[in-house]
Parts: sequence; C-alpha cells; structure tokens
Amino acid sequence: MVVLVLVVAGWVALAFQTSSGTDPQAFRQAVAKTAQGALSAVRTARLAGQAQLDGRMLDTTLSPVLDNAVEGVATAQQELAGTPAADPAEATVRDQLARLLDEAARTVGALVAAVDRNDDAAAGSAVTALGPLGDRLDDFLQGHRP
Repeated sequence: MVVLVLVVAGWVALAFQTSSGTDPQAFRQAVAKTAQGALSAVRTARLAGQAQLDGRMLDTTLSPVLDNAVEGVATAQQELAGTPAADPAEATVRDQLARLLDEAARTVGALVAAVDRNDDAAAGSAVTALGPLGDRLDDFLQGHRP
C-alpha cells in the first residue's frame, strides 16, 4: 500500500511539474542547443558532400561523416519534440525550428541517397541546398540565443 501511495504521489508531482510549463530560460537554452546541433550536422554534411564532389574525400570516410550528420539532425528533432512550449510565442519558435529541422532531415537524407546512387548531379543539388539551410539555421540560432 505504501508503494502505491508513493507511485501515485510521484505521478501527481510529475503531472504538476509538466502542466506548469517550462521555465522560459530553460526553453531558450533547449531551443538554442537543438538549433546548434542541427546547424553543426548540416554544415558538416555540406562540407563532406562538397569534398566528395571535388574528389577530396574517400567513400569510406564520407559514409560515417554523413551517418553522423543524419544522426545529428535526428537527435535535434528528438530533443525539440521533448521541449514543451509554455505559451503561444514559444510554440511559434518551436514550430519554426521544427520546420527547419524537417528540411534538414530531408536535405541531408537526399544527399545520402544521392551519394549511395553515385548521382553527382543530385548530390550537388543537395550540397547546394544545404548552404542556405545552414545560413537559416544560423540566423535562427543567433535570434534565439539565451
């Protein structure tokens, strides 16, 4: 019976804590950390993809670098999904970053697929798209630093 009371008390405390929203400073820090992780992944994928297209990177080196970039974007998406917004302004910021992360996932994924198919034209398009995307992520990060 004591265990049941402790479990229920823990659930109530957790429900109260999560229903009260997040601290605005903690939200800004989480969003900035998430954006920084995605920016790093996008810039890394772009540099590695360009190096591959220029003949300066071996496939055996490129594959793990791109795998890490894919993982970096996926991690950023997971972190953002676990970052609750306490008010509509925070929800707008979170949604803006979510759109950027979705675009990052699609574009890095397109680069990986193009490299796997040995499609230099598609890889070049993906690399080209990653440049402005990285700039938009950087702009987002600069505008939302804690």
